[in-house]
Amino acid sequence: MINRLTVILEQPEYAALLETAMTELRTPPDQLRHILRLELERRGLWSPAQVPDVGQSKEDPHV
Repeated sequence: MINRLTVILEQPEYAALLETAMTELRTPPDQLRHILRLELERRGLWSPAQVPDVGQSKEDPHV
């Protein structure tokens, strides 16, 4: 199941997200999802094995 979420960001936060997304060759929504997943994984709240992601590269699960 896919759920949509609206996130309100201040301009400096959005600028940082945009810069990071461009550097890592992602769209801003994909970059935000990537950052969220990394943080959830770091906190032990989510594991990449829980949900397959068709948008991720098979070579590197963090790309």
